[in-house]
Amino acid sequence: MQKLSRSSFTLITGLLISSVAFANNKTAELTVKLPNPASVENKNLSIPYQDKSITIDGDLSDEMWQKALSVPLDIVNSPWDNLPSPIKTTAKIIENGKYIYVAFIADDPDPKKIQGFLGDRDTKWFDDIVGIKLDPHNNRRLNYEFFVNPFGVQNDAIFNEITGEANDLWDGIWYSYGKITDQGYQVEMAIPYSILNFEETEQEKKWAIELVRSYPRETRLRISHVPLDRNNPCWLCQYPEAVGFKQAKTGKNLRITPAVTANSEQSKNIYDPQSHWEKDNDIEAGIDLRWGIDANTSLNATLNPDFSTVEADAGQLSVNTTFSLFYDEKRAFFLDNSDYFKSNYDLVYTRNIADPDYGAKLTGRSNEHSYGVFLTNDTETNFVMPGNLSANIASLSQKSHSSALRYRYDHDDNLSVGVISTLRKSDNYHNYLTGVDGKYRINNSNWFRAQVLSSQTQYPDDLASSFCDDDLSTCTYAEQALRSKHDDEFSDQAIKLDFNHDSEYWLAHIGHENIGEDFRADLGYMTKVDMHKNQASIGRRFYSEQGSLWQEAKLSGRWYNIENENNEFIERYLSTNFEIDGPKQLYTDIRLSHAEKVGLRHDKTSLAIDGNTNQFTENQVNIYVKARPHPRFYLSVDMTVGDKIDYYNDRLGELQEFSTNLTWNATNHLEVDITHTISNLDANNLVPELGDNVYTANLTDLRISYQFDVRSYLKLSLVYTDIARNKFNNPEINVSQKSKNLSSQLIYAYKLNPQTVFFLGYSDNSYQDDYLNDLEREERTFFTKLSYSWMP
Repeated sequence: MQKLSRSSFTLITGLLISSVAFANNKTAELTVKLPNPASVENKNLSIPYQDKSITIDGDLSDEMWQKALSVPLDIVNSPWDNLPSPIKTTAKIIENGKYIYVAFIADDPDPKKIQGFLGDRDTKWFDDIVGIKLDPHNNRRLNYEFFVNPFGVQNDAIFNEITGEANDLWDGIWYSYGKITDQGYQVEMAIPYSILNFEETEQEKKWAIELVRSYPRETRLRISHVPLDRNNPCWLCQYPEAVGFKQAKTGKNLRITPAVTANSEQSKNIYDPQSHWEKDNDIEAGIDLRWGIDANTSLNATLNPDFSTVEADAGQLSVNTTFSLFYDEKRAFFLDNSDYFKSNYDLVYTRNIADPDYGAKLTGRSNEHSYGVFLTNDTETNFVMPGNLSANIASLSQKSHSSALRYRYDHDDNLSVGVISTLRKSDNYHNYLTGVDGKYRINNSNWFRAQVLSSQTQYPDDLASSFCDDDLSTCTYAEQALRSKHDDEFSDQAIKLDFNHDSEYWLAHIGHENIGEDFRADLGYMTKVDMHKNQASIGRRFYSEQGSLWQEAKLSGRWYNIENENNEFIERYLSTNFEIDGPKQLYTDIRLSHAEKVGLRHDKTSLAIDGNTNQFTENQVNIYVKARPHPRFYLSVDMTVGDKIDYYNDRLGELQEFSTNLTWNATNHLEVDITHTISNLDANNLVPELGDNVYTANLTDLRISYQFDVRSYLKLSLVYTDIARNKFNNPEINVSQKSKNLSSQLIYAYKLNPQTVFFLGYSDNSYQDDYLNDLEREERTFFTKLSYSWMP
């Protein structure tokens, strides 16, 4: 297929924009307005105001609570269909112009069975929790989520209805307290208006609201104060309104957070017995600023920031993979209001930005308009070098600048249109990206999304040499080297279209993607180019009667086909899934899949696929099971068996992969979380007596944490990888028979809030291969960090 022509690009862009005019046509037959939940049943809440404050200590005897609005949570809308709740829950709401106060009284027939433990923030979403969801703009696009477990542990997130994703990495500064009582548990919350975005006027305001309790016992009941229609997957669209907030003000809304970090990094050459530890001590000071210019607009700025991620990333196996791994963002500057930059493709992946000296970000919303822009510099330049059979990370030893601009116009309840632009630039390198996207809701159960992108890129002349020497024929990263060879600036386009149906019983999806061979999104996480993909899926839900051993089941099927821009075959995939829940919060997912796909290229000096690859057939069975057999134990098992391409030896092998996770809350303070994965690949050996094993990889990730209270903890993390390869059955590559890595970290943390923190820790890294008899420690670091969030 030829590149998307300029006229086609213009046509599709015009179609998106012209949808605004179509939506204006009140007689258009396809336009169905979302129902107003209040018209079905008046669940709107009138929030009382008192010019007083509440002490957040778990004691509900404060005078203000006696004047608060009481709201019963008496409807179970998952997995039951809006049936009466078997337990009593009452919420109380009141506000004072600075805070919205919420309390929950959660009765329990047997408080000993309450599933709640002390833990770090955002780690207790699956405990007993109660919370509030708020959409202060009442446009049904984004809502804040604030949840608390029985010990007062906070869980917060921002849900984006357009993408269907919840960002639980966002951390607001709010206050909570929880305690277990003889009748169940109760929670107090104080949410300052300074962390919310809303229209700051003296008029009465209407905010979409839902009050929720999650009650996990034999099954997990979702208990609400409002019924939800299964035929409308947009739950946010169905929330009633909280009415009031005339005096709501954000105040000065200025937060200044100075920080000091100190570390002592030590390293040595583990292959030299005479090597000594080399030290590099460093002390840095920085400052972050967050200014709420008004209730709709926020400015973030940072100078000399500590952009390190303090806690270790979860371990991932990278053996026999051809695409780079994805890691979550954890840094506060990038997380704050990051949802403003979301679109159909992942175009803003800030883990690409490694070590900036400064950064600034402006986000805001006004009526139907929302916007965000940020810019940073970076002392190094990292980005994904994509392909259609493999991808890897490119690194340039030069400073660069990065920025992103996002704008979205919400025309009405059904139509949103947005534009996005990103930039990466250094001395002899740049990547500019622009695009338009939109979502149109045809009716409650059907919607359409589209995105069209264009990029212009220039690479430095020597970029290819960072992947391979002159001889590409033996280079592992030959595809990346070839795709980085461009004499001048180059450009290309990408397009993504999909239609979705989601109703009470049926789900369906049809999608098309076309990503040109010269398209690049270097600030994002897009690992594939030079491909077009067609896909479809369909699913059928089944529901049981109340009291049955199972509550909900789903049978589904999925298909997709991928070719390159020259219509050369890459992959065809077909699968069927059966999912069902059961007692003890048991969930089972069984997937049977059949895939036809090509291996890596024979002639690495060419990007051709036809006549340059072998085609293989993979048949696999995957079984995933999770359950909570006891309130203090969580267990999951993920098993895959079947055919698997041995990519680097270009043949078909047999895969057995088994992963299990166990979380044990030994006490209310002590948690042990261990995950172990073993992956084994066998393939026929031309010399059978030398064994058919290709590799056996083991990954163990152990986290032991002791939570002193909701603010402080001590955590030990150990991540151990052991990869054993059979050098007699890896004929196409030179391999180390053993590759072991052990990373450890011990950290003490005290968090008054997400920005006022103290860390003290130690980490090290050890390695072993064929040239070393034992694990040898090659790096160790002592570190501390202190930051204080000052709000004048």
